[in-house]
Amino acid sequence: MVSVHDAILALIPALMAFAALVGAMLSWSWGTALAVGSVPASTTIGYALFYNPPAAVSEN
Repeated sequence: MVSVHDAILALIPALMAFAALVGAMLSWSWGTALAVGSVPASTTIGYALFYNPPAAVSEN
């Protein structure tokens, strides 16, 4: 089973790749496309770090 944090780690580069593809289709510069893609990627990182942080695994 995939944890939420594993999915978030996969989502960050996927958002950046999606922004690069959309930027290429719309003839944006790479800088503009990646700047636009960094907004949802940064929001995802903030969610993972501050709203739903990973918990320590307890040993039984």
